[in-house]
Amino acid sequence: MVSPKDTLNAIEDHLEANPDDASAWNAKGVVLAGMEMFGDALRSFNQAIQLNPKMSEAYVNRGRVLLALGPDKATKALKAFDSALSLSPDDLGILHDKAQALHVLGRSQEELECYKIITESMTDESAVWVRKGDIELELGHFKAAVASYSHALSIDSDLAPALVHQAIALSLQKKWKEAIKSAERAAKIAPDDLEVWRVLADVNLRAERHRSAMKALKKAYEIEPTDASIVNTMGMVEYKAGRLKEAVKHFQSALIRDKKHISALRNLGFTSMELEDWAEARKAWDRLTSIVKDDPDLFDAQATNFARLEDFCSASEAWERARRLYKKRGDSKEAERVTSLGRAARINCSRQKKAARAERERERATRTFSDRFDRRKKKGKQKR
Repeated sequence: MVSPKDTLNAIEDHLEANPDDASAWNAKGVVLAGMEMFGDALRSFNQAIQLNPKMSEAYVNRGRVLLALGPDKATKALKAFDSALSLSPDDLGILHDKAQALHVLGRSQEELECYKIITESMTDESAVWVRKGDIELELGHFKAAVASYSHALSIDSDLAPALVHQAIALSLQKKWKEAIKSAERAAKIAPDDLEVWRVLADVNLRAERHRSAMKALKKAYEIEPTDASIVNTMGMVEYKAGRLKEAVKHFQSALIRDKKHISALRNLGFTSMELEDWAEARKAWDRLTSIVKDDPDLFDAQATNFARLEDFCSASEAWERARRLYKKRGDSKEAERVTSLGRAARINCSRQKKAARAERERERATRTFSDRFDRRKKKGKQKR
């Protein structure tokens, strides 16, 4: 078997005698790319294009190498694929490459247009139908997504990804029975796939089938017991079922696995407040607001919790943070609401401070001479 290095040597020998052979430069670039010598590969493709500006293969290969170099090169890659398509407009392979570049750039609608054209001809390629469905799901075209997944499954009925994503699309249309059926089929096909059980649990939870949701989550937990998100979702199942104390245990357990799990902290804070466990809720809000500093709802909840603990000074500060963030978000109604709450908290804070000062003054005024003498004696003994 000829090694890439031998092939490269042969091409270079050919180019010494035929330096204007664009096809040879393109071939050299392909070999260099296979050897992961991407810089030299790009120079070879550029030379091929310079010699023959109508060589679509060189543009395609250049684009593929640019994509391989990372997402920051995707714009240049897209330009290369567009150049290739202008020369070979009916080449579906190039169109697929363009779709990949658009995916990297996050231009989903344009990527979908590419797949619409591809699927008109490649009706028996399940992978392209799944990708088309994924884009439609992302864009919120749920009915179209289900149709694409159904077409993919008509080609291959054992496609677990298509079944899972179809379940999501169906659940977003509140077609619970169909969604659960699709997710359960995926679980039978891929019982070791963590994502399958996550989706099955989520669909059941949305359908208010709490036992089935917990059953799916336990399967997911068996696969990945260190995953905080699974345990957090278990807490949500318990919460939805009305078992708030059990929910709190799960949220706390999730935080043992990931102490910065934002959803678990939020859930713990609100659920503890419902249970009127203000001290536990305070811990959750203190930790969460030290991580998430731009969510006014969190500071509003924290302030309410402080007020319940009669820590009005801290409540005043938290409501002021909430006010600024609501104002920044353009939510004048909420900003006005927390302004009123903050004003009331400041009044109570001022009263508390005055009461504390009065208490200190009362203590000083009621101290007896013997109290002062005893303290002096203790200080003297300590110095010895």
